[in-house]
Amino acid sequence: MNKELIIPLEFHLRHLADRIKKSGRSQLQAYQLSDNQFIAMQWIHEEPLTVGQLATKMGIAVSTASEMVDQLIKKECLRREKDVADKRKVNLYPEQKSIDIINEVISKRQEFLNELMTDIPQDDQQMMAEVIKQLFAKMEQSS
Repeated sequence: MNKELIIPLEFHLRHLADRIKKSGRSQLQAYQLSDNQFIAMQWIHEEPLTVGQLATKMGIAVSTASEMVDQLIKKECLRREKDVADKRKVNLYPEQKSIDIINEVISKRQEFLNELMTDIPQDDQQMMAEVIKQLFAKMEQSS
């Protein structure tokens, strides 16, 4: 491993990802949503989950996840529905409001990244995008 390259690269990628994430999440204050509530909405947006499944994905207690879900239902971001195949199972689904919030946060992140890249030459931007895509593909293959 080339530590002279990897150490600063990891540092910069980690801090860049954190700043991009924070720039988008600044939108959550307008909806009185916490970071964890937003993360829960994202998981449920990807696929219907039960409260237990959500708790496992987020690494939190089922009781904590249940309380969070109740709050998100009150905020009209999620809904519960009985599973068609198994009536004992209750799945969580996103409401349009949560989909709109997720899209707004992603849009804000993209705007922030676009602003950061304004002074970087187009060729460098394209090369950077290609290298990151390759890293992502390798990561997906290994998991």
